[in-house]
Amino acid sequence: MRGQLSRESRLEINVTRLKNNALRFRSTIKELKQVIKEKDRKILELEAKLVDKESQRKELLSYLYKPGKKDHTSIPRGKKLGAPAFHRPIPPESTVTKEYSYTLKQCPICKESVGKVVDTVIKYTEDIDLKPRPMVTKHTITRHWCSHCETYVKDPNVPTITRIGKNALGYVLYARYRLRLPMERIKESLLDLYNFKISEGEIVATLKDAEALFGKDYEAIKVMIQEAKAVYADETGWRMDGKNWWLWVFATTKGTQYVIEDTRGKGIPEKVLGEKEDRVIISDGYAAYQNLKGDKQQCWVHLLRKAKLHSLLLYEDLVILYKKLLIELEKPIPKRNRKKLEWEFDFLLKKEYPDPLVDLVKNRMQKHRPFLFTCIDHDDVLPENNTAERAIRPQVVMRKIFGGSRSLAGAKAHEVNSSVLETLRKQNPDTNFFDVVIPLLEKRRSEL
Repeated sequence: MRGQLSRESRLEINVTRLKNNALRFRSTIKELKQVIKEKDRKILELEAKLVDKESQRKELLSYLYKPGKKDHTSIPRGKKLGAPAFHRPIPPESTVTKEYSYTLKQCPICKESVGKVVDTVIKYTEDIDLKPRPMVTKHTITRHWCSHCETYVKDPNVPTITRIGKNALGYVLYARYRLRLPMERIKESLLDLYNFKISEGEIVATLKDAEALFGKDYEAIKVMIQEAKAVYADETGWRMDGKNWWLWVFATTKGTQYVIEDTRGKGIPEKVLGEKEDRVIISDGYAAYQNLKGDKQQCWVHLLRKAKLHSLLLYEDLVILYKKLLIELEKPIPKRNRKKLEWEFDFLLKKEYPDPLVDLVKNRMQKHRPFLFTCIDHDDVLPENNTAERAIRPQVVMRKIFGGSRSLAGAKAHEVNSSVLETLRKQNPDTNFFDVVIPLLEKRRSEL
């Protein structure tokens, strides 16, 4: 029939159509493979970000909460089995202010007379005076006219007289820097406990008076910090009239200096520590301390904390090395083997670990390697910065309670008073606060 395609022609047309479809499908497959490749790349990036965010979350939780135990077991309450019972110590006879005796002459049952004393039981009641009466001292000073000198004169032996006495000043310092009370609570406690009326403005003025009295002691602390063989340093945020400032701490075994400034730059430790070269500065690895004069010791605890978050296997190896370091520090300096510890440390740097973020730990290890074993060459230098962190912790608590300082004058008073009181506590750890502070206040006032 005319116009009808042969079988060969129809097959050629079908083959051509199939080839065109195959080309079109190949192009589509190529495009889809490119899309899948791009999706896979994005998935890898998101997984890496997820791992990083999870490590950041764990690090934040480690700062905010104490880690719980995996087995959910709790420590039993109360004293341990076999431990001796606690008894309040018997007060010495010199502290007894009242005494009562209860003796029978007649039996309370049959009303007959009783015999001699068989035994005696002595009990004590200890209490406090909740509302002692305020002590008010009246000073009468007379002036006289001297016709010979043609001027008014008075007794030259008149002491420095202040409106607030040394005991009240001592309590304000105790409430502010030991109990960490805001001004309003100090005012309320003085009224409730001592029936002593004082305004918040007077409390601020009293703290400024303490700053003036402690000026000589603060200068001595500054010299002590500059001359110390080992200084532990740290810093934390501080609020100044609603703005972000910084509170620095420089601690030794004998004293502590606090400095409040508007910067976290290296100029602050340079100014505080001075030009001394034969010393060791112990820190958490913050860059502001790296170029200061003297040797440096980096905190092992910070390194272990970071390793625990990012690589448990490396963390376990570092803990073993850290324990070896502590054992080495118990030996005399000539017998300590620094090279062996450094060799083991370098071996851990080269060792392969499967954790994806292990490089974050190794980078810190490599960066701080020259400063992790400085303590081996010195006596009384710890391989951690807990000394400074313990000194700065009370300031963090105070910042959370009353929010920092409202003025430059208040910040200056805070750093001076805190430094002197913390130094007194370090130098007199087992002494009553008032037994140390009140004599110092009295001495400083007598020098005015």
